[in-house]
Amino acid sequence: TAAEILHVACILAERRDIPVVATVHDAMMIEVDIDCVEQVDAELSRAMRDASSLVLRGYELPTDRQIIRPGEHFHDDGGAEMWGTVERLLARLGAQSA
Repeated sequence: TAAEILHVACILAERRDIPVVATVHDAMMIEVDIDCVEQVDAELSRAMRDASSLVLRGYELPTDRQIIRPGEHFHDDGGAEMWGTVERLLARLGAQSA
């Protein structure tokens, strides 16, 4: 069901001229000029809620949004340990090739 909601949300976003860059698991990533980020973020949230309402016959799921501005990076507490592992492995690889 979640995949179908995301599918419908992508269709709605495209029809509403929301510039989707990628889907990530159960989310959508967009890229817009900083001066209109709040507006487009709200439009995408609306599209995702509309998609859930269509698929779930009137039940509208809430959305969770995160705006990442220039110079910032996405951070997810659940992925912190894995990211630490990746950084350690990259550092070890860098030391080996030096």
